[in-house]
Amino acid sequence: MMKLFERSVAAVVMKKKIISELPLKVSTITSSYHSHHSKIQSTITHFEQFVRERCKSGNLGIEEAKGLFDNAIQMRPSPSILLFTQLLGAICKLRQYPTVITMFKAMESKGIKPDLVTFSTLINCFCQMGKVDFGFAVVGNIFKSGFEPNIVIFNTLLKGLFKENRVKDAMKLFNKITKIGYTCDDFTYGTMIDGLCKTGNVDQAFKLLQDMEKRGTKHNHLQRFDGWILFTQPNGGGSKNVSFNGCQGL
Repeated sequence: MMKLFERSVAAVVMKKKIISELPLKVSTITSSYHSHHSKIQSTITHFEQFVRERCKSGNLGIEEAKGLFDNAIQMRPSPSILLFTQLLGAICKLRQYPTVITMFKAMESKGIKPDLVTFSTLINCFCQMGKVDFGFAVVGNIFKSGFEPNIVIFNTLLKGLFKENRVKDAMKLFNKITKIGYTCDDFTYGTMIDGLCKTGNVDQAFKLLQDMEKRGTKHNHLQRFDGWILFTQPNGGGSKNVSFNGCQGL
């Protein structure tokens, strides 16, 4: 009986000792976790900085870009979406459009959520590949993701439509975005005038030029619109003659 009592007392003493040491152990574990977490964050930060510098260098090759992407997509926690967007943008500049699309799908499969710039890069790739309808499908995903397409995205889609010689669709899109309140910039008008000229629709291009003047968009009588030189000059009848780098219309 005495031995049983002694064992019980010993058990109680041991339990108290364990309880008294518990806060110290928890503190040690917590400290170790924070230290480990800080090291991981530091690694990710340095990696993001390295990727940013490589993308800005101008000499990032496709194989190196693929390697950086593979490393980034396997990191946990995942790097910021900015890193992936920078990589996709650099690869897009290399005209490796299918690669960008494949990488975008890989990001989605890993639960990495794109931002508006990422979507914009994807749309540009589809338009460059002559698949503007896929670009419009991405616009639907933009709305579903809680974003709103900006004028840069619409400019890209307009350029994609002209690339496929879909002049009527380009005019419809242009009229729609102006109607719902988007402010067209110089690039919007430049894309429209360039596309209309290349498809022989000089009269419509001239009307857009007049619209620019009404809206107060200055072209200073000499403006380069995406490869076309446009200038206006008064003629004897009070109207304007417009020359589009070789194609002329009144």
